[in-house]
Amino acid sequence: MNRDLSGLLTSLSDANAKIVYRSLIALSDLDRQELQVFQTAWATFAPALRRELLAALAELAEEHVEYDFRAIFRWALADADPAIRVLAIDGLWEDDSPQLLPHYLRLLQDAEAPVRAAAALALGRVCYWSECGDIPEAPGESAAAALWDVYQQPQEALEVRRRALEGLAVSCHPQVDQAIKQAYYDGETLLRASALYAMGRSADPRWIPFLLPELRQPQPELRLEAARALGDLEARAAVQPLLEMMVDEPDLEVLLAAIAALSQIGGAKARRALEALTGSDNEALADAAVTALDEFSDITVGDFALIAEVLGLGEEGEEDEDEEKFPWEDDYEEDPLEAEIRRLMNERDA
Repeated sequence: MNRDLSGLLTSLSDANAKIVYRSLIALSDLDRQELQVFQTAWATFAPALRRELLAALAELAEEHVEYDFRAIFRWALADADPAIRVLAIDGLWEDDSPQLLPHYLRLLQDAEAPVRAAAALALGRVCYWSECGDIPEAPGESAAAALWDVYQQPQEALEVRRRALEGLAVSCHPQVDQAIKQAYYDGETLLRASALYAMGRSADPRWIPFLLPELRQPQPELRLEAARALGDLEARAAVQPLLEMMVDEPDLEVLLAAIAALSQIGGAKARRALEALTGSDNEALADAAVTALDEFSDITVGDFALIAEVLGLGEEGEEDEDEEKFPWEDDYEEDPLEAEIRRLMNERDA
């Protein structure tokens, strides 16, 4: 054993004591013997303390990447408390070990719907890592197959099905486009919101015409996911609609999503808007605009700009930033680059 955990674990067992985040650093990088000591103490903790502790560890790990609590989270995947199982899955959001796949597949069949939903999100991350080449293809294929089976079960809880769809978005499953479109036309708002999220995650610009009208939907969930998806797709045609939406947008979360989207999309008009927002009386918006400018996507290095260069569109593919081409009640007018990509993809699918 490399350290003495007794003092920390004794203090945690005190029902009147508050968790001191700084002290939890001692639980990072536990070896097998240290984990056994932790497990013994865990058995004496009240359920509420266990949940609070795992939530604190997850927050600490997210804020400080140098701390590693994976040994605890992996062990907690089999805890009897479903809330603990959910927290354990969430705590492993950066752990791309293929060894976790059997655990996630098992938890996708858990008796509790929140656990199944969390497992679906985790399997979606497996799909993403597989598509990115960070892990082998086989785990991603297994994860996608399991998510598809769950999504196809109409009796499954809505939260589980929608998380399965979101996870499938990045996969090469042959029916994922059909599933996204089916969910898009569904009358259930949350499932439709997941379809919009999936459109953005798919990296397919053909979804842009579906997403733009969603910025005017009365439900904030739909406006939120549409803004995020358009940012993920770096949709140049979305800059003006996003700005128009923001003028009267009452929901702060939607506004923050729109600011982030403008940062991802890039361009002179988006930059000017963000610069103006840094002087907002709303501190949250001003701070978000400053952060967005720090992370601003230069259109000369964005993914679609690189494609434009390959296609030889050059400056002809760029919109006149000062020209008003809206309101969007008229027919949708695509960015020339997006139109060219659409044409090429349609030829590929023909």
